[in-house]
Amino acid sequence: MKKLYVKIIALLVALSAVFLLPGCNKKTDNEDNDVVFDINDFEIAMKDKGYNFEVKDADKFLFPATRKIIEINEEAINIYIFDSEEEMEKEAGYIDEGGASYNNGRKATHISWISYPHFYKKGRIIVQYVGENTDIINDLEEIMGEQFAGYKLK
Repeated sequence: MKKLYVKIIALLVALSAVFLLPGCNKKTDNEDNDVVFDINDFEIAMKDKGYNFEVKDADKFLFPATRKIIEINEEAINIYIFDSEEEMEKEAGYIDEGGASYNNGRKATHISWISYPHFYKKGRIIVQYVGENTDIINDLEEIMGEQFAGYKLK
């Protein structure tokens, strides 16, 4: 009887290892979630905040990345999608603190925005909002983290 009991325990341990250990590699919401954060995650987060929008393709502008636009009540949010987090970080470093110029050593651009620029980054995307809507700014900060460039209203 004791041998049967030991075999059952060994089987349970082996089954536990098979089903539980693969989950150990999965990241939780608090572990480097921004490594995999992409436009789909951004869309879901914005819809969870109550925004209704359609994602539209847009021509390249400012960054050498795929660009999408969402419009919310006549305001636009630009989403720049990069192939990797490293590429996104490199390009983010070319934006000056005030968000008014981009300089990568080969291309330098100074931009006069129609309102205050706000740049956020997370995972493989940079999100840019030009405006003063504090609800949008606060929601972008909750989703993306503190802005890395641009005008700070606070």
